[in-house]
Amino acid sequence: MVVQHNLQAMNANRMLGVTQKSVSTNTEKLSSGYRINRAADDAAGLAISEKMRKQIRGLDQASSNAEDGISCVQTAEGALAEVQDMLQRMNELVVQAANGTNSTTDRQYIQDEIDQLISEVDRVAETTKFNEIYLLEGDKEGTVTYEYTMNYLTDDALDSTNTSSVTNVEGNKVLVNYNGTDNVYFVNAATVSSSNASSPISADVVSKGSDVTKYLEDGEVGESSSCNGIKINKTYVAFKNTEVGELKTDTTTGNLISKADQDAYIFDKTNKTIIRVKAGEDLAPYIDKDTAGNYTMKSGYNMLGRVGGGTLATNHGGDLTLLEDKDYKGAVETYKLYDKDGALVSGVALDKYFNENGEYLGGLFKTDNATVADEIPAGSTSISAYVSINTEEVSEALSFTLHVGADSERTNKITATIESMSAAGLGISKLRSTAVGIVDKTGDNATDAIDIIAAAIQKVSTQRSAIGAVQNRLEHTIKNLDNVVENTTAAESAIRDTDMAEEMVAYSNNNVLQQAGQSMLAQANQANQGILSLLQ
Repeated sequence: MVVQHNLQAMNANRMLGVTQKSVSTNTEKLSSGYRINRAADDAAGLAISEKMRKQIRGLDQASSNAEDGISCVQTAEGALAEVQDMLQRMNELVVQAANGTNSTTDRQYIQDEIDQLISEVDRVAETTKFNEIYLLEGDKEGTVTYEYTMNYLTDDALDSTNTSSVTNVEGNKVLVNYNGTDNVYFVNAATVSSSNASSPISADVVSKGSDVTKYLEDGEVGESSSCNGIKINKTYVAFKNTEVGELKTDTTTGNLISKADQDAYIFDKTNKTIIRVKAGEDLAPYIDKDTAGNYTMKSGYNMLGRVGGGTLATNHGGDLTLLEDKDYKGAVETYKLYDKDGALVSGVALDKYFNENGEYLGGLFKTDNATVADEIPAGSTSISAYVSINTEEVSEALSFTLHVGADSERTNKITATIESMSAAGLGISKLRSTAVGIVDKTGDNATDAIDIIAAAIQKVSTQRSAIGAVQNRLEHTIKNLDNVVENTTAAESAIRDTDMAEEMVAYSNNNVLQQAGQSMLAQANQANQGILSLLQ
């Protein structure tokens, strides 16, 4: 018998420690619900489980991405539904206007509603957005040029021999078209003197070939000595593009002294408004200095109205010095053009004879005889004597990509594309009264406008169909993602989660062993007490 080493107690204590560790492990698994709480529990299982968790959480977010995508395309589709309703109303109006029982005045009433509807189509396209993404105006970082025939040009240029008694064949005042190189901007005269940069002036932008009759003084054509008898109505102020002119620099630094020495007017191309910069105010936000040291306007702005002598022309009425005689062209009667069957071609229908670049394709005749001698051949520049071309910029299609997978593969991308749904993008711009419009004596313009609106309705329908297809695809994607998440979660659970029944059995067994071990350790600790009897 020995007293220095109680091997029975040591053995009992060691086994009790093992049992207690097992009980602790059982308790941790039962309380957490996980079989693997640390890498030591199952190193390989932990690695597999974490990889599955990455996939599950990624797929959950992908499903959320797809839900956002559905919300986005539903927003666009809802707006397009309203656009289509407006186009359907426009179709009703042009069909009504095409009827021969309508007078020119009746068609003008119809034109007024069409103008409002076209403006609303543009407003919807410019304001419909989802999470600050404008959905219907296209991608403004890329634009394409949209061209359409503006109108028949007029016959004879106005000169100083014309008087206010000159009338067209309908007995109305002679029409005047602007044919200058630079745009002219007509604004309300009453707002000019009181305007400033904080309250920009809305402007009517008149380009080459546009009718400016409505801006002329009623009954004054031919009576004024300026501009060969063409006089601007006192209601308007007219501005024209000009150079920046001479600006002062600091002789020490060479920097621009950008204080306006007199009132300046800046045209904001983006917002189509005129900004007044008063004398003494800063011009620097609108001006750049090039490498040669010259001052130029920034790309988004035009300087307006500056004329010889450095005086800004804000005048209106008789002394209109910033518009030149050659900028106007008027007529007693307009030209007429005919198709191969001798039928008169309306201004609206002229587009059929030009490609998207404004190039004449042939097929128009000077008379209703439709003979070879009367045809204006394809590519002929003489067509410009009959028609004018208007140009608008249309944004390219907007594309956005939805990521609907947990991994980086490009196959996890779904792309939605929405074309520009502006009036220009839909091809209905020329139906405005400021372009060709539908107002004429015969109703031919309104008749041909039916096809233009039908094409616009078809384009909107095609776009809505494409959006609907994307939405349906996304809904299937979400169902598939949710299915994968469910099954992957089940697999991850089999690896990571505790089998509570099995673990309870192990816990009960280890708990009994723990109690037995404690009892045996107590007995072993008393074993050496027998040695004391030898000392008696």
